[in-house]
Amino acid sequence: MNITRRGWSFVGATAGLFAGGRLLGLPQLWILATATLALLLIALAWTNSRRVPIGADRHPTERLQVGVEGRVDLVVRNQGDNVTPTLALTDAFDQGRRSARFLLAPLGAGDVARAAYRIPTDRRGRFELGPLTATVGDPFGLTERGTELAPRTEVLVHPRVHDIVALPELGGDDLDSHAAELVGRPDIGGEFHLVREYLEGDDLRRVHWKATARRERLMVRQDESKRRAPILVLFDIRASRHDRASFEQAVEATASIARALERAGRPYSVVTSTGEAIGQPGQRRLASIMDALAVIEPAASERIVPVLAGRRATTVVYVTGVLVDRDGAAVDLVVRNGGGLAIVTTGASNGSTTTATTATTVARRRRAPLLVHHQPDQSFASNWNQSVLRWQRTDRTQPAALR
Repeated sequence: MNITRRGWSFVGATAGLFAGGRLLGLPQLWILATATLALLLIALAWTNSRRVPIGADRHPTERLQVGVEGRVDLVVRNQGDNVTPTLALTDAFDQGRRSARFLLAPLGAGDVARAAYRIPTDRRGRFELGPLTATVGDPFGLTERGTELAPRTEVLVHPRVHDIVALPELGGDDLDSHAAELVGRPDIGGEFHLVREYLEGDDLRRVHWKATARRERLMVRQDESKRRAPILVLFDIRASRHDRASFEQAVEATASIARALERAGRPYSVVTSTGEAIGQPGQRRLASIMDALAVIEPAASERIVPVLAGRRATTVVYVTGVLVDRDGAAVDLVVRNGGGLAIVTTGASNGSTTTATTATTVARRRRAPLLVHHQPDQSFASNWNQSVLRWQRTDRTQPAALR
């Protein structure tokens, strides 16, 4: 139970009246002081006697996204046999810096009240809701007593995800997404084909009768195999490569690329420049990646070479703030021969300097990389999509100009 600000004013007034009555010898001041003290004691007794048989449930959306409104639903029930007093409900957010406040009208026995409020999603991160408290006070507003109705709950706000086109084939070995289902067989002309089981919708003209007879089930010929190469998404989180704006843009870029790869059914992994693998394999891989990106922060490490030592990938997507020659060269060494490289920069640097740096970094590459230079005040989706189209139209045997 607490004394309110108004109650503390009454305490000060009582002390002042007692002191004035003593100094001035005026009995009227003594009477007023006694009356204010008695009022405060009555208020304390009143508030202490009020029992609040209230139960409540909070139903937040536990996974939100920057820019998407978050809603929290509250259900409050009177669990007692008597009518409740008027209550003030408070649900704190963002470590108590903000809160939602409601006045709850008296509820009869068994009555239910519902309320909802929206929480801000202007930045990513892990935020704490609650506790939800109900406060009852005396009629004079001198004292109050709070009762916890719902405990604290965490809410994750994921980074903003941009709708970008799928990552193109940047090069590397051709693999097959149905490797376990395919059997390689030479035809009579000596040309190698792949044979797999018939699936509904397959062209019957592609039935391979010899293989069907041997395996005693319908088999069809697949002329080429294009399992998309596994992709390593390397997110450079070193503080020396970012300012705050470029880091947030890099987080959004990484999240957008991961979702585009997931939607396209491409095998991929996300690793930070500290060597930490983001996300768990399985059906919730993308959700776990978003959870990690919601709370990721810049790291103080300076060198990226130890992290890349021993790593090899057919295709690498390198997301950083400001590109430095030695970083680009180190990442390029990870790419297998004939593999693909995409470089995404989000730092607010001079365009011509960045172009020259990137050209130097990739000058030794046989296959031109996909280059995306994104400024914090621009649309990542637009920059990415235009860069992909430009890369697809250029001569990929030479480094593409970065714009």
